[in-house]
Amino acid sequence: MKIIYTKELIATMNFFSRATGAAVKDCFEIEDMLYFVVEPGNIGKAIGKKGAAVKELQFKLKKKVKVIEFSKDLVQFIKNVVYPITVEVEQHEGVVLLKSFDRDVKGQLIGRNAKHLNMIVSVTKRYFPITEVKVQ
Repeated sequence: MKIIYTKELIATMNFFSRATGAAVKDCFEIEDMLYFVVEPGNIGKAIGKKGAAVKELQFKLKKKVKVIEFSKDLVQFIKNVVYPITVEVEQHEGVVLLKSFDRDVKGQLIGRNAKHLNMIVSVTKRYFPITEVKVQ
């Protein structure tokens, strides 16, 4: 998947990096929410103490912000995407299975009108060659 950045998105990435001191790998917007993918080990800087950095960024950017730590391992990356939800992740030939026995967790993973599930799929497809994500 080819990733294209606008001038505004590049400026936002630079602003985020200067404000937090974290190394930004990627940034994108899905339905009025900004997602920042930071390099491994930079999640603490990006979030700040008790989420202070994220709260300040949300105020300044006037948008909700979610920070995701990148991992070269698909399973760990998906766990980072769905955090703070804990889920068992399995991969079989391009299909990712998110397993949970709790019905409420399944609902959170899918979201209203599959909004959250679609976000998980689109974020993961930016970095890994998957075909689909299923919740079990």
